[in-house]
Amino acid sequence: MAGSSAPLLNDYKKDFFWKRLPQTVLGGPKLKLGFGAPAYVYLNQVLLFLLPWILGGIFTVLVEVVSLTDYVAVCIYGGIMVLMVLLTQAISLVVQKKEDVSVAPLQQTINVLAEEDEVDFTSCCGVETFKFIVPVKKIKVNILFHALLSGALCGLGMWYLLPQTLNGLYNSSAGATVILFILGWLTVCIAQYSLTVGAPPEPAAFRTLDTWEIAPLTRPFYALVFMGFDLTARYIPVMVPVNYYLHIVFVFLPVMWTLGLLPPLDALFLWMFEQVLVGLMGGSPMASDLRLILMLTLSLGVFLAAYFIPNDLVTVILLCVMGYLLSTDLGGLGSQFLKLCTTQHNNKSKSDARQDSEKTIMKPKSNFFVTWAFKEGHFIMLFIAGGLGGVINYFSPQISADIPQILGYIIMGLLVIQKLLSDMQRVYVFFGIWRNALYPSSIQRTLIFQKRKKRLLVLGIIRRILLEWVSPLVMLAYLAMVITTFPSTSPLLVWTVFGATRAFRWIWQSPSQSLLEISVIHIINYVIPSGTLSWTSSVDIATQLLISGLCRDRLFQVLSKLYFFMVTLVTSWTDKKQRHVSTVPTIVLSVLFFPVVLAIIAISAALSAPLLPIFTLPIFLVGFPRPNKAWPASVGASANKNADTVYYEQLSHQLAAPLRTAFANGSLDEPSPGDHYLIRYQDRFVWVFILERGCRYCTISVKGLELQETSCHTVEAARLDDIFETTFEHENGVSCCSLNRYPFNAMTPYDACVVKVYSDAKNVLTGIIDSSDSLQIMTQSFIKALVWVMLHHNAKSKSKLEKPEPPNMAGSRRSLRSRLSTARSNRVAPGPSAGAVVPGTGLNDQEHGAITTKTAPEPKLTSSWDSITSEVSFHQKPNKRPISAKSRQSSVSIPGSNWSDDNESLELENFDSKKNKKINLIAGLETRQNQGSKNDSAYNSSVDPMSKSKQQNHVYGQPAGILDNLTDEEEELFKELDFGLPAVDIHQPKKTVPSYQSNLKGTPYNNLQHGHGIKPVTNLAGSMQFSSPYSSRLSLPLKWREIPIENTKIDSLLSDFPKDWFKWVLTLLDLEMDGKNSESVAAELAEDEVLMGIYAQLVMACYAVTEILGLGGSDVISMGASHVYKVYHGDIPWSPSSEWVTEDKELYQLVIKAYRLAFKLMLDQVLLGEASSNEELQEYFEEYERDLFIGSEKDPEWQEAVLCEKPMLFSLGHDSEQNTYNSRVLTLQDVTLQIGKLNAEAVKGQWANLGLELLYFTNDDEERYSIQAHPTLLRNLTVQSADPPLGYPVFSSEPMSVPSL
Repeated sequence: MAGSSAPLLNDYKKDFFWKRLPQTVLGGPKLKLGFGAPAYVYLNQVLLFLLPWILGGIFTVLVEVVSLTDYVAVCIYGGIMVLMVLLTQAISLVVQKKEDVSVAPLQQTINVLAEEDEVDFTSCCGVETFKFIVPVKKIKVNILFHALLSGALCGLGMWYLLPQTLNGLYNSSAGATVILFILGWLTVCIAQYSLTVGAPPEPAAFRTLDTWEIAPLTRPFYALVFMGFDLTARYIPVMVPVNYYLHIVFVFLPVMWTLGLLPPLDALFLWMFEQVLVGLMGGSPMASDLRLILMLTLSLGVFLAAYFIPNDLVTVILLCVMGYLLSTDLGGLGSQFLKLCTTQHNNKSKSDARQDSEKTIMKPKSNFFVTWAFKEGHFIMLFIAGGLGGVINYFSPQISADIPQILGYIIMGLLVIQKLLSDMQRVYVFFGIWRNALYPSSIQRTLIFQKRKKRLLVLGIIRRILLEWVSPLVMLAYLAMVITTFPSTSPLLVWTVFGATRAFRWIWQSPSQSLLEISVIHIINYVIPSGTLSWTSSVDIATQLLISGLCRDRLFQVLSKLYFFMVTLVTSWTDKKQRHVSTVPTIVLSVLFFPVVLAIIAISAALSAPLLPIFTLPIFLVGFPRPNKAWPASVGASANKNADTVYYEQLSHQLAAPLRTAFANGSLDEPSPGDHYLIRYQDRFVWVFILERGCRYCTISVKGLELQETSCHTVEAARLDDIFETTFEHENGVSCCSLNRYPFNAMTPYDACVVKVYSDAKNVLTGIIDSSDSLQIMTQSFIKALVWVMLHHNAKSKSKLEKPEPPNMAGSRRSLRSRLSTARSNRVAPGPSAGAVVPGTGLNDQEHGAITTKTAPEPKLTSSWDSITSEVSFHQKPNKRPISAKSRQSSVSIPGSNWSDDNESLELENFDSKKNKKINLIAGLETRQNQGSKNDSAYNSSVDPMSKSKQQNHVYGQPAGILDNLTDEEEELFKELDFGLPAVDIHQPKKTVPSYQSNLKGTPYNNLQHGHGIKPVTNLAGSMQFSSPYSSRLSLPLKWREIPIENTKIDSLLSDFPKDWFKWVLTLLDLEMDGKNSESVAAELAEDEVLMGIYAQLVMACYAVTEILGLGGSDVISMGASHVYKVYHGDIPWSPSSEWVTEDKELYQLVIKAYRLAFKLMLDQVLLGEASSNEELQEYFEEYERDLFIGSEKDPEWQEAVLCEKPMLFSLGHDSEQNTYNSRVLTLQDVTLQIGKLNAEAVKGQWANLGLELLYFTNDDEERYSIQAHPTLLRNLTVQSADPPLGYPVFSSEPMSVPSL
């Protein structure tokens, strides 16, 4: 058979299972090992296992023969067992601790040839023996706790199984007594062994790690529950029949433990809380354990209040009000209301601090949902519910008996109408078999589909009004008439209060199901002739509704489980790939023992437990009951994240709106907790899990499944594509007899919706990226992109600095500016001596030593601004390299001089940045170029001023106290400015400077040492003599003006600098200042050749580093596509000058951004036509900046762009196998999503089997049978969608509350 080759368990796992099974059956003893062990290992385990029975047998004989009082024997025996467990654990703890201290790790013998679970035993009392038989408890307090619990278990167990107790129950039947005595003591030994030693492997595994050692308590807990009923029956005779049957069930506990029918304690209590909340209180399963406990507590509080309030009218009003209130999303509303108050308070505080009169406006969604729904909507509904219920209940005696009957028929009519309206909006009607002719025939054309879908919106709005507003109020009136009294003398008062509490809440919690339940009860009481059903006369309406709700829920579960069973059974033969060697015998046995199968299904439904298919074969067991979310970890706590995770995260936010509409209108049926929806679009799957449902809200979890990378994914995806295509694609219209071609699939198509998501397109770039013409265009585009990026970046950076500052920062800057102003005024005053001058004060004549304010004639730039480096002064940062002589000389600006790149006001750049502490001081001082050669000698004799302490300010030629107590930022300020350097003796003999050093343009002399040779530097770091007063706004940062490239290399490239494009980009910047508009300022800046020159130097230097210097004498065209790909992804070719770019994070990012823009521009010009004008280039770049993110898929910015929903994303990739380059374009657009509903029981059953396989059988083989593709049950997709570590979704969202108002 085709499917028989896939193993259920491989050979290794089979051996592992057969070793583990005896431990599960006997409660922990390891009697089957995979290696040879001494006999004392087995004997010690058998002794520990039978010791409770041996001691209990002795005391049983004493009670039965010697007439020892039973309760005295119980106490003595229990105390002995406490001491036995304590002694056993204490000995094991002492021996193991002593061994750990005395034996060094290197002295311990290790058998490298042994199996990984093999143990080398040395003696009967050796440490290895104790570690193997009696491992130490992880939590030492549990040693005492487990010992006390063992005493209680064994003592009560002996009392529970005394022959006199059994004879009293079974009329002295010797056979029953002997069987129950033997099997009962075996059960006690199995339960107690886990307390002495540790928990055995359990098929009913609910979590992977037992951090708090809860597992050893599971079996003793169930045994103690049975013994507790026995104690109760001794004092309450009515419990004796229950105790009679429980003694029989007690001996079957080992079988239930072995089959995994009884849940672990944590799963048990969560399941019980959930069943009480849903079944008795009318609530919903909760999205988290904390919400479940809190909601159950509130519900029990309402129940207790209703039970003890003596006034019936007050009770009804309380149930009406609290029924509505508890059905709403209290947690979500409370957190949003608190967030709203906090936000308003914070905004008010900020507004007061800034004295800003503008009011903060909330986002529309939060404003609507919180302010309207919470403040107005819910309060109004609370008033209506309480008032309507109270008034009707008060006047109920005066209301005619026909009114409840009329309301009952109205409720039945509302049930039929809302069901029809819901089905008419779905693609299939009549149990998913008949294609709805009203539904749009095709979804390929999005606009046409949306237009036709709007016609069905009217039906949805009508249903929404009827179901959310009309139906609850009608049912409320009906219940207020029929539930009028709560007789305190009735023996069923508890159930009456439970029924009333549930009924008044259920009409809001789930109106459609409440309509069905009330309709059934109305038919039973008013339509069926009286006397037909005798029990209805003795049971009040509230209790009947409680029973009706439980029966409805379990009946629907039975039908769903039966469908799951039939599909699994039939497809095991009809699908050839699912055939196994056991298929035929399984089918035969299922047919012969079909009543047994039905009983298993019924028990499973009664317990609300999953129907567990062993290895997903048609062999079913009852899985242990568990809460709705199926796994103890928080929803969305983990996922197997990869590159596709971010796309699912973006989609999860977009899904809220269409799901909200679909849930409200009914096109996805009435969502109930535990339902699953599968969404298909393009090559992706989205799994939606309903966690919680309430009044006008639904809490969901969205999971993203990995793409179709394996054959299993492809097979199931292909089947789903066929189902959706045959459902939604009918170009020629839909006939009235069109049926579902896949009616027995686990997924039934329901609806389709349009959502903005990213569509993915990949194109191979062969012939483009490797073309010489394309690379030539790329070169030209790169230079223009650099101009665009640099100008825009600097304009934005300077505009940010000009924004208003906080008062404290502005004050500190004013303080600093005032101090600098004082210092600067003192710098132009006469120096302390004639022989000493202050560097930085304009020296016209060093020989005279006099200070004047008259400046030398200013050097002018020639028309050929290519030689800009010879026309500007140089400045060297002292903290990077020694300060050159040229960096010390500057002249005092006077009116009428050219504008420098520094404003008169000392402008601070990023003064508040604690990280960089970089301050760009614009000194307002002009560089005297004609003094550069004179200061070279001063450089060799001067000392680095930054090594001086702040107490030496008087050396700088400043009056004492002017610059004292400088902060770190202010000191950095003076470093940037070279303000107040030490006094220099101008009469000191000059030293000869080598000719090659004078050509270095400020490079330190010691760079010539250590064999490094000459490293030319183009330095633009001095004050620029701009011709425009506005040029300083676009001046380059100081750190970018030190260019480690020879002048000749840059000069040879300056002819390629696009002057026209530079001027054009200037006109696009927002440069408005001092009352002048941007056009006027841009016109002045365009005439400033110094500004253009420094940009030309920077742009061509970046271009040279990227495209010339690191290519080893080759060119870009020769390097081909590999060079483009590397630079695109940030790998700039190495050269001695490349570190200048790569080590400056800001400059590096700008260069890479410009290169990526240039690549996209080149690609668009090749495909769409070359840009022939600056206007077209502008359009390209503006579109890229506005609508496109160009980057690498591995960059964090890529994920941010996706989450921010950038309209388009572009990346360049490489296929190493085919050695091809491709482009990937993600476009945010309307995409039609196809939605189907899965069989909930099929999902629960397969998840239960998955937990059994992975956690008990440890069957993690990737080729195992139970994860092979199953096109009908969608087995592989279902396994993948489970929460980790069972499944592996690539994305799992936290609980999302979707309003359905």
